[in-house]
Amino acid sequence: MRARTVIGRGARLGVLMGAWPAGTLGLLCLVAAFVFLVGGQYGAAWALTTAGGYAAAGSMAAGVVLGTAIGAALAIAPRGLLARAPLRGLLAALTAGLPVAALHVALLTGDGYTLASYPLSTHVVDWAVILTVALVAAARSGEIAGCGADATVKGARGDAGTGKAAAAAERGGTAR
Repeated sequence: MRARTVIGRGARLGVLMGAWPAGTLGLLCLVAAFVFLVGGQYGAAWALTTAGGYAAAGSMAAGVVLGTAIGAALAIAPRGLLARAPLRGLLAALTAGLPVAALHVALLTGDGYTLASYPLSTHVVDWAVILTVALVAAARSGEIAGCGADATVKGARGDAGTGKAAAAAERGGTAR
């Protein structure tokens, strides 16, 4: 399997991981901007529209970067590690979760604040998001690396998983 293919699959996963928060943030900002627009507060409506655009673009960029990093980590991983689903999932989860967790801590502790300066609910929501990102990466690691469910589906499409379809394709005919 070529590294470029694995990295491309990771980037596609990153697009999906970034699209959910981007769509949610963008939609919330647009609804709030519409409310302010109807209320006659044009400056606030424009500010929310701009903020929604930045949030959506930033979320998509972060998702693509995370997905590409997952793909790159799986592309350079040894085949023995990729053959074991728990180890492959752990590698993908750590590759996705650790940068997001570090960014979370860095953003909250800037400007002289500590993690204790924020309510517990902030931490619960943030860590739930980080855990979700890590679990999605772990669950999709087999598809990104090219082993697991993706290969099984392709084999089952031909003729219920037997080798007849592959042998017929090599000969240039169809399986019967």
